[in-house]
Amino acid sequence: MAMPQQLVICALIKVLIVLLTIAVLILLDPVYVTAYINLNYEIVMIYIFSALTLLYCVVSVILYVLMTRGQIAEDVRLTNVGMAEFICGTAGLIGWILVIGIGGNISQRTIIETGERFGWIGAIAGIITACFLGIMAIFLLNIVNEKILQPRQAKYRRPNEY
Repeated sequence: MAMPQQLVICALIKVLIVLLTIAVLILLDPVYVTAYINLNYEIVMIYIFSALTLLYCVVSVILYVLMTRGQIAEDVRLTNVGMAEFICGTAGLIGWILVIGIGGNISQRTIIETGERFGWIGAIAGIITACFLGIMAIFLLNIVNEKILQPRQAKYRRPNEY
């Protein structure tokens, strides 16, 4: 089973995203979260974005493996996968940018121990945002390469010409 390089790199980035999302969930300790009743909707948003991110990353890595099973790496077309990953990556990017704002806002207006935890949540959300940007960039470059640059070259090339 050979996977294209784009899928391997994105699968590794998604493993990193899963680990960082688990770290965010660990930092959302219920003892500190329930002490401040006015933060509930923000905490729920962080839980929702974390759950959706975990679901997206795990399912997409499984689909990568199923898609490339029994195929040669050069034969796998990634245009549809690239479009779907770009759209889902944009949604993840927007969600985690909101988590950065929530973490920064709560860390500035609460006491030291809780503020420190939410500051770390904001920092980890920034790293997750950068990972989503990386996934989007990889697949966007793949789409540009396959759909814009390659058809012109294949159209004017003779079969025996290199």
